[in-house]
Amino acid sequence: MSRVARALGNSLPDALWELLCGRDLATRMGQAILIATTDAEGWPHPAMLSFGEVVALDRHRLRLAVYRTSRTSGNLRRNGKLTLCLVGAGMAYYVKTVAGKPQDPMEGFADLARYEATVEMVLADQAREDLEPEARLTGGITFDPGRPLPEALQGWQAVVEGLRREA
Repeated sequence: MSRVARALGNSLPDALWELLCGRDLATRMGQAILIATTDAEGWPHPAMLSFGEVVALDRHRLRLAVYRTSRTSGNLRRNGKLTLCLVGAGMAYYVKTVAGKPQDPMEGFADLARYEATVEMVLADQAREDLEPEARLTGGITFDPGRPLPEALQGWQAVVEGLRREA
């Protein structure tokens, strides 16, 4: 599928705000957010977060919970560059951000570091109408949380509340 990304500016559009504001977590259970940082050699480093590890504070700031000892966390500490790829049925957005120094460890979560990231650019991706007018995304990246859904949801809610708290 041939795609084209359109720049939307440095503010989360309504669709992304609704996805990332931390409400309705139960409806996002099992959906993953692909993220990318840059490693020390300049290579993209992909990883995945859940909607229980990212919350939009407003349309220009996100907070993320990342495992403290992960390569992703190391990359964020080194240069702060982070792109979130939110892909689902009928949509694809790329949110380019810059993260500041972490709260490490995140209060109440010894294994996590909390990063605050400023939205620098939002891109909306879609099929090229001139080449593939009928092409549509039908889904995103999904996963099984590996534990009962009520337990997983409770964990997500606790992390999202921790991300919302002021440091």
